[in-house]
This record gives sequence, structure tokens and C-alpha cells, in this order.
Amino acid sequence: MTFAHPKHRFLAPVCGLLVLFGIAGCNPAMDTRTALIIQTLVDADRDLIATRPMLVADKYQAMAEGLQPYLRGTALLFYRDLSRYQDSQASVLHGTGAEQVQLYGDVHLENVGVTFDEAGPLLDVIDFDATARGPFGWEVRRSALALRVALSLGGVTESLLDSAVAQFGHSYAQLMIEQSQSQPPALFTVREQSTTAGRIITDLLTDGRKRNEQREELSQYSEVKDGVRLLLRNDDLVELEEPWRSDLGQMIAQYRASRHAGRGEDSYFVLLDAVRKLHSGVASLPNLRFWVMVQGSPLPDTTEPDSGVWLLEFKEERDPPVPSGWLGRGPVGSNGERVYSGTLALLGSATSEPDLGYVTWGGVSFQVRRVLRGRRDLDVAKLSERIASSRYGSADLSDLATTLGRLVASGHAHGGKASAIAAVLTATDGTSGAFVTDLVQAVAIDQQRLERDLALFQSALALRGPLLGARSN
Repeated sequence: MTFAHPKHRFLAPVCGLLVLFGIAGCNPAMDTRTALIIQTLVDADRDLIATRPMLVADKYQAMAEGLQPYLRGTALLFYRDLSRYQDSQASVLHGTGAEQVQLYGDVHLENVGVTFDEAGPLLDVIDFDATARGPFGWEVRRSALALRVALSLGGVTESLLDSAVAQFGHSYAQLMIEQSQSQPPALFTVREQSTTAGRIITDLLTDGRKRNEQREELSQYSEVKDGVRLLLRNDDLVELEEPWRSDLGQMIAQYRASRHAGRGEDSYFVLLDAVRKLHSGVASLPNLRFWVMVQGSPLPDTTEPDSGVWLLEFKEERDPPVPSGWLGRGPVGSNGERVYSGTLALLGSATSEPDLGYVTWGGVSFQVRRVLRGRRDLDVAKLSERIASSRYGSADLSDLATTLGRLVASGHAHGGKASAIAAVLTATDGTSGAFVTDLVQAVAIDQQRLERDLALFQSALALRGPLLGARSN
């Protein structure tokens, strides 16, 4: 049965009767790379295609819009490729003691941004959905590719792209070597007052601080009706269906048992309103998201009647793009627990994300954390516009690459064994030179492959329909 929806641009009917990987076939026959792309995506989304086909179609349409969203939606394909290469690209850094590092899982620029701790705003990874344990080299390669893709969208020359990747690799190695000589490794923290992070990062931190001070999440997502503050209802915020609405009280009670800052007082979690949040993310676009408004104690030194109102997000967590089975490890707890423990292992500050927790309810794993408009990410579209307009120059891009490399290295040093990783980075000639050279070459090829894959994906979506030919029933 062909699935279609009027809002989608890719509405070609499913053609033919050939079944390939459980997908309705099309003529002309697909090349093997297109078949692999479709198989990887559909296999991962098969249960969602059966239960939430419109949202999966939205995800695929979003991925087809450009290189950055396609990158965001294909982490699983990237890691699958790394496990399949039989040519020069098969060399991924690893070594004794460096095989099982806590990875962020999917570091792209829109997963990096502003978070907050007791001292104020700081730079960190802000989305840990994909965190898992695995070889550090996989994530170094993925992070460098993400940097190169983002900068290329601003019209940066090939030589500057290579230079940015080299700077990323050099700063990663430099910090890792420093961390290997410190016990325990020191946290790498970037704040608004930093003189070395560069303008791109400090501009981001300033914007996040201002939005947080203004509590924009309330002004943007709620309104006061008849003296009562309620969440908005619109295309993105819709009524929360049953049985979830009736279960929220029990879900909040279970969440409090895992909350990073402790259970808190009962008066801090009075349920006021709840909605379902749609159209967020790319890879996670079909996932369940519930936004819950609670009434807590008013903030100190204020007379605002709703100063104690705050928002929680319950976000469905699914399997990470680096499957544990590939690495000879089975699952550890639920996905909610995986994300929670991985986040705590990688956070750049021990006091950030105090409201982080997790819940397993109705067979679904949820991450729970506070909704903050100040939690800004490095928006790639805005970044590319500012690069193209010359607001940010080559020195700013170098600073960004340096900061990103150090951020990823700091996480790996705390989630693994810094001395083992440093030994791998310097194994060839006692320096990190060979590592940086190999990284620049590999990532340039990775981007070429990604660009070709996007074209194949766009063609497949146009030919096979919004679900890539998969059946939704």
C-alpha cells in the first residue's frame, strides 16, 4: 500500500512488486549503494514506519533538504560504512586500552551548544541520544566530517576546509596528550569570558545567556489564559493523547527517582499542563516528545506569580547509531538509562543538567530534562550565512575547529583512558603528525561520499515515495 501525505514533495507511488529487504521494489533496478542506503534506514525505522509513518516520511523529507540534515539522519550509515570498508579507508584509530571509550555518538555542530551549571553558561555537547562505548577513532572521524560539512556550506575553499580539519585533529591530539599527563584529567570548560574560544563560540554563549535570563521557553511556548499559564497548541505543540496524559503523574514520580539533583520536594513537581511536541530534530524526528509544565516553588527575590513554572521534556530514546553488538557488547539497561549514564560521564561540568533523568514507561525509554530556550546549538544555516557574508573569517573558523577538537578530546579523556588514546595518536612517529594527515585525507573522501549518497537518497525518495518504498501496514 502506498503511503502519501499532501505536505510531502516526494509523492511518487511505489512501483513494481519486487521485494528487496522487505521493501516494495522499483524499476529501474537500484545500484548496490542505493540499496544499502535504503536498507540501513528502513531497517532502523521499520517499527516506526508501521506505527508513525507520517513522521518517518517527515524525517526522510527533512533529510533530503540538504547536506547538513542528511548528515544528521545518517549516523548509522556512517558507522556501518566504517565497519565495512576494505580499502585504505578501513583504517580507524584504536588500540589497547582505547577500544571502549564513552562516545558522544554523533557529534555534529547542531549537537554542540550552550548549557548551564551553577556558574552560568558554558559550551558542551547538548544532545547525548547516541552516546555509547566504542573506539575513539570512530567519533574523531565523524566529528571532523561534521565540521567540514558545516563549513563547506558557507562556501569555504577546499584548502581552508582541509586546514580546519587539520586544526581540529591537532587540537584533539594536543589536549589528549595534556590530559594523559594529568590525573585525573582536568575538565575543559569554555565560558563566555573565554579569550581563546573565538567569536563563533562566544557569540553563541552570549545569545544563550540572554535567552536564559529572559526565560524565553515560557514566552515562546506558553501563554496566560484567564489568569492561568498553559502551553500553546499549534502545529508543533498538540494535545497529548491517552494513555500518556493519564500516566504523567506516575511517570514524573518514576523520573524523580533518577533525577540528577535528587528527588526534590513534592511541591516542585505540581503538574499543570502537557502537550506532545512535533517536528523537532532530524534523526529523532519520529520519536515521542512530551512537554510537561509543572509548578514549583517561586524563584527567590521575585514577585512574579508564575516564576516557579518550568518545563520538562520526556523524549523517547531509541538504539544508538553505534550498535553495541558490533563491538561484542550486549545492551546495558534501557536506552533511557544508557543516555543518562553516558551524559553524566561526558558532561563538561558536574553541576550542569541538574534535572536530567530517565523513565521507562509503556515499553518506551525516555530521557527527561528541562526545556531551556537558552540551550542554543550551533545552527549550521546561520553559521554558513555568517561565513558567506564575511562576518566570520578564517581565524574564526580556526578557533572553532580548535575548540571543537578540545571539547571532543576532553569528553574522551574522561570517558576512557587518556594515556591509551594519546599512545595511539603518537604511535607512528612519536608525534600526532601522521594522525592529522590521515584524518584530513579520510574526511575529504568521507564528504565526497556523503554528497554522492545525498544525491542517491534524493533520487530514491522521488522514485520510491516518501517511505522509500517501505510498507506502512
